[in-house]
Amino acid sequence: MFDQRVPGIPSVAPAPSPVYVDVVLPRRLHRPFTYVIPSELTGQVAIGQSVIVPFGSQDLHGLVTAVHDRLPLGAPEQGLKAVRALAPASPNHLLTPAQIDLSRWLADRYAAPWGQCIKLVLPSVDQVDRRQSRYLPTEQGMTTPSSLEGLSEVEAQVLARLRRRPRGLTEATLAQGDKSRIARALQGLIRKGLVVHRHDAVVPKAPRGNRNFPQESAQAHLAKVTIDALPPPPEAAAWPTTVDQALSQDAGASLLLQGGRDTRFWCLVQAIRATVCRGRRVLVVTGDVENAGRLAESLMAVGERPLLLHSGLSARARTAVWQSAQASSATILVGTRMAVFAPLGGLGLVWVEGEDDVSLKEEQVPRYHAREVARRRASCDRALLVLASSHPSLESWAAAQQGEMKVCVYRASASAPSVRVIDLKAYAREIPAGTLLSPPLYEGIRDALRQNALAILYLNRKGFASVLHCADCGAMPQCDACSVVLTFFKRRNHVRCHYCGRTKPVPDHCHQCQSLKLEPVGSGTERIEEAVRRKFPQARVGRVDGETIRRPADARAFNRLLAADELDVVIGTQMLFRLGLQGQAAFVAVPDADAGLHVPDFRSAERTYHGLMDAVELARPAHAGGVVMVQTRLTVHHAMVALATGHDAVFLEQELAFRQMLQYPPLTSLVRLDVSGTLEPMVAQAADRWAALLRAEVAGAARLDIKAGCGSIMSQHAASAEGESSTVIILGPSPAPHAMVRGRYCWQILVKSLSPEAGRELVVRTRETLERGSRRGGLRFDIDVDPIAMA
Repeated sequence: MFDQRVPGIPSVAPAPSPVYVDVVLPRRLHRPFTYVIPSELTGQVAIGQSVIVPFGSQDLHGLVTAVHDRLPLGAPEQGLKAVRALAPASPNHLLTPAQIDLSRWLADRYAAPWGQCIKLVLPSVDQVDRRQSRYLPTEQGMTTPSSLEGLSEVEAQVLARLRRRPRGLTEATLAQGDKSRIARALQGLIRKGLVVHRHDAVVPKAPRGNRNFPQESAQAHLAKVTIDALPPPPEAAAWPTTVDQALSQDAGASLLLQGGRDTRFWCLVQAIRATVCRGRRVLVVTGDVENAGRLAESLMAVGERPLLLHSGLSARARTAVWQSAQASSATILVGTRMAVFAPLGGLGLVWVEGEDDVSLKEEQVPRYHAREVARRRASCDRALLVLASSHPSLESWAAAQQGEMKVCVYRASASAPSVRVIDLKAYAREIPAGTLLSPPLYEGIRDALRQNALAILYLNRKGFASVLHCADCGAMPQCDACSVVLTFFKRRNHVRCHYCGRTKPVPDHCHQCQSLKLEPVGSGTERIEEAVRRKFPQARVGRVDGETIRRPADARAFNRLLAADELDVVIGTQMLFRLGLQGQAAFVAVPDADAGLHVPDFRSAERTYHGLMDAVELARPAHAGGVVMVQTRLTVHHAMVALATGHDAVFLEQELAFRQMLQYPPLTSLVRLDVSGTLEPMVAQAADRWAALLRAEVAGAARLDIKAGCGSIMSQHAASAEGESSTVIILGPSPAPHAMVRGRYCWQILVKSLSPEAGRELVVRTRETLERGSRRGGLRFDIDVDPIAMA
């Protein structure tokens, strides 16, 4: 052969193929693990691919986050395991660097295991499905005698079973009995080349119907013509200009939009069209499945073609939507909080509908908030972020006050109903025992019935009574597995725990003093329904709560009754707000507006105020006869005053002052630490140790600051007697508001900090120390950054 190298130009050696990979696994693990790339996979493994790797006695799907041509620093030189295979779907589902970076950011932001954060950005087909995972004998395994020397007794038995089933058996089928011995035998057979582990991917098909790809109907086409012909809401006339200016900013912008539901939808349509005209894509995130479906259908009605993604879809349907989102043809995606991780590139608009909805916060690890993930995605894509609500959260108001967002308030005063606050103390003698319905409230229902109009009663507490109370000793039946009293359900004749769902027959006597005087105390929707039926026997009454609406079909059946004018009075919990009843009722009543104010949570007033505002939105405008009555014993509470006057500023100013005085969010960063286990003494000891570690770290940091001459940490708040500096405050430990749930005791610690990063780093560092020395007793140490609830 001739030497084809050009004289004078040095030859460039080809880059060596990577021989090591870092793999993140879907477990509660905070770091990746290093594996060797076997010779048969050389050149085939890339960052973002899903691979199958051994981990302990199992084979797991993991994600490649780094490749190396030499042994990574810190990795052991011996004992590294090899990658088993590429996952079947990985060639078609290579994660982008942006998706991997988002999962890494999520793990850091919420102090969560990276492996569990990776699962959020993977399509459903890449999630491990053990039903599709099989062990099959190889050609060598089929011809090798089962009595081959070198096989253990268990290996020989497993191989014999597999030879009788050449198509393979699942691990669950094989492992009946001694799971650990079978798992070790399978790994041994795989190493000897007698068995192969195969993962059959589910091939997604295009979904049918309108569950995730809404289809336009004749009614939708008519609605499109009607809606497009409507003039813009007068209060939102400036919105198109605001959106155009925001979309023109190269660095992206953030808007806080407050307005009624119809106004917000009109603004959403204008923002979508302005974004799509610029050749960019749209992500719309909302808190619940019903609202996501309603938004998608409404967008269909105005000529858009959105994808719909939520947890109610099957894994196959979610995968189809995921793949469609990856395609450049899909421009709009609407969904619940899981949609915030969808692989939509080139975003121009990220819209969070109902940004204050608590459903946007994930309750399980990783405990992310979809609003903050949406903020991150908008920032990375330099897209316009719109946080929309009829009552924005205090966190968003605080961000707006700090200049991080522009505020757009589009509220039509003409659409507000007449609101009357009733002092229950003034009617104490006139209200019958065991009910909350005052004479003015009865009169409001009566007026609505005379008009053949709808009346709605909102009480966010289901059941007949909150508790059964012994009139002699004061004892109340409690759940055996949770430290909470049991709610009384009269119609089903049982008491039930709202946390674990356990039920018991209604006791006929007190379990402590044997008294027969058990009385229902407090009112729920069932008790209100009974009182209304007794007072208005001719009225057609319906109830909306977790007892009557258990499935989507129940909600659809209830909506059909409403559409056919088959109901005169509707009583319900916050489920009412998901039925699309806004602006339809002639009379709306809140029998017990104070119920939520007594919850041991610093957000209780905010939640109560938002619930009351949602109830007000159910009523017609005042010029159409809409009346709202709110019963309370706390008429001077700032939530009630703001509601009666219609001025949000009354509530916001006083609530922010309260949060500032007690150093709670949004003016500080909060992390809730939960220590739980089955033995309360061990839980208490572990919580004490965690708190001691936290305080020692804070005290050490304060001493270092003082030595370094950083005495400007606000001298009046210098380190306290417990060693806490002004930047980090440790509260607790103490038993959780519900000290035992589902048989596990729980203690809590609160960490307040002026810097979010300081609090998170402190917590993660001390948890690692704690977990190394607390492996007994089934203890669990959980971190909730920016908790929504304190219970």
